[in-house]
Amino acid sequence: MARTWARLAREALLTQRLFVPLAAAVLLFDAALTYGVIRRVAYTEIDWRAYMQEVEGVARGERDYSKLRGDTGPLVYPAGFVWVYALLRAVTGGGADLRTAQYVFLAVYVATLAVVLAIYRAARVPPLWLAPLVLSKRLHSIYVLRLFNDPVAMLPAYAAVLALLAPRHARVSGLLLSLGISVKMNVQLLLPGAAFLWWRAGGLPMAATQLAVVALSQAAVAAPFLAAHPTQYLARAFDYSRQFDYTWTVNWRFVGEEVFLSRLWARSLLAAHIALLALFALAVWPRASGCTAAAIARRGLGRGGAHVAVGADEAVLVMFTANFAGVVCARTLHYQFYSWYAHMLPYLLYKTGLPLGVQLALWLAIEAAWNVYPSTSASSVAMLVAHTAVLAGVVRSVMRLRAGRRAKTR
Repeated sequence: MARTWARLAREALLTQRLFVPLAAAVLLFDAALTYGVIRRVAYTEIDWRAYMQEVEGVARGERDYSKLRGDTGPLVYPAGFVWVYALLRAVTGGGADLRTAQYVFLAVYVATLAVVLAIYRAARVPPLWLAPLVLSKRLHSIYVLRLFNDPVAMLPAYAAVLALLAPRHARVSGLLLSLGISVKMNVQLLLPGAAFLWWRAGGLPMAATQLAVVALSQAAVAAPFLAAHPTQYLARAFDYSRQFDYTWTVNWRFVGEEVFLSRLWARSLLAAHIALLALFALAVWPRASGCTAAAIARRGLGRGGAHVAVGADEAVLVMFTANFAGVVCARTLHYQFYSWYAHMLPYLLYKTGLPLGVQLALWLAIEAAWNVYPSTSASSVAMLVAHTAVLAGVVRSVMRLRAGRRAKTR
């Protein structure tokens, strides 16, 4: 009898035979858990009031981005953020009805989890790796106790990943990514992976078309600001030279404030990010597809493009590792930035191929680092070590695919 129960448990947790009912149970459990968090844990004011102040100026008719600001400083997010939070301001009585706002973010949380579960099912991730999706204390706090804009940006970003898994929907992925970018720039971390998949699926025509969709939809969302004060909008909404406050960094506490604020440090991290993306694009992602980078390039430049059906697991791997490379090399990670990749982390751990105990230890180390406030040198080092181990584990696992198999040039 014990062996029978053990076999059933293994089948339930390590195969996809019961994925749908288990995923439904996870979704319902987490919806109830998050509702309980709203009802029982006190809300903490950080940026919500400032968000309301920033969009209040737009409601009064101001279209000069340089004149929009709140208690925490000037408005530094793209126009999609303005329209989303202007709507939230309208339905919460100018931002005063916090409970309604929390329920809206509960809906965002549940919708995001539902999309992520669909991605995990398509990528054939065993249900065992669904547990970390719902056990993060920090993630629940970010969504319903802080009301940050990061979760709002990540919902269309995950929808874009899901769209890329189905050939008939892949052409809306650029629009969905752009919607995420219009709320917060971090969604741009997914663009290199998306561009690779667009090229692989439809060659140069599809890649160029989708990138044009991204640019044009950004212009459409920001049209009122671009028409009135284009320079001010672009300078504030897409400011890549922003200097971040050392006080709030979670990932680089151990380097010290002088190094953290230096241009050399920023350039070094940018160079590391570019090098990682080059490694993925030239070696890791092609190996995951069973192709060579040269074969993918040739196909993409051929007449009519590649027109290849990209596998679901390959697409998820490409998108999640593109994003994770940016997270590992980020100039700073503030506490709300965990929402950029927390839902991706169980998949990445699964793809390392490391022993289950090691995967669990890495997840616990990362989760623990995000829950140390204020961050310390020790927590930052632990995060870096764990991030590096996950990244190296995924690369090692993919590159260990049968080196002798013939490259496919479909």
